[in-house]
Amino acid sequence: MTAKKLFDMIKQHHPTMAGVEIVDLINEGSDEFCKRSEIFKQSYSQDTTAGQRYYTIDGQIFKILSVTLNEVAIPRLIGEINIDDDEIEGETGDLASTYDLGAPAVASNERYWYEDLGRIAIVEKKLDAIKRNDVVSNYQSVSIVGLLRLRTISAPTHITTDTVTSADILSGVPGNFARFIGDYCIAEGYRKPAAMNPQQADYFEMRFEKAIKTAKKQARARYITTGRIAPVDF
Repeated sequence: MTAKKLFDMIKQHHPTMAGVEIVDLINEGSDEFCKRSEIFKQSYSQDTTAGQRYYTIDGQIFKILSVTLNEVAIPRLIGEINIDDDEIEGETGDLASTYDLGAPAVASNERYWYEDLGRIAIVEKKLDAIKRNDVVSNYQSVSIVGLLRLRTISAPTHITTDTVTSADILSGVPGNFARFIGDYCIAEGYRKPAAMNPQQADYFEMRFEKAIKTAKKQARARYITTGRIAPVDF
């Protein structure tokens, strides 16, 4: 469904609502629907830097499903690392040289990832990789430059008042779930003082909640259908 069609549908119920407010509600409803149903999956990629452990995670990402480096899958790290290698922005002088580690001299192909403070960390396992203050860590920051790819559950790119006439809502997702984002927006509109109607708000919210359950089932099934093989005589 196009954003313009969704916009017009909401406008029919709330003709006095400003265009900017409708666009904000569409984005809010889209985020809520995708986060709870986990139906919108997207890949993000960036290059790693030798010796850099942490990389910023896009704000549209809700959950990381899998990670590859140079198209090779790497597992999630279980447990904690006792020596960090955090490239804190703004560090200069002795502080930076004392705590930030350089690129590892020896590479390891046994790699893992983990999340920390809205970032993803890529490490390599290597015996006695780092020693500091009589503490030994068997993990070092990634030692190579490569293509890091994340498969995620995320939210679509937000629309704006400038793109509402050309954008699509939930593009690529099987099923006409976009119209239920309109139900979210309509319900929210009926909870505002200018158009207060609790009964209508509850009705459209119920439709939205039902759609989330349906979408969640579809997302978990991974769009795979099953069948039965019947014998045939030729």
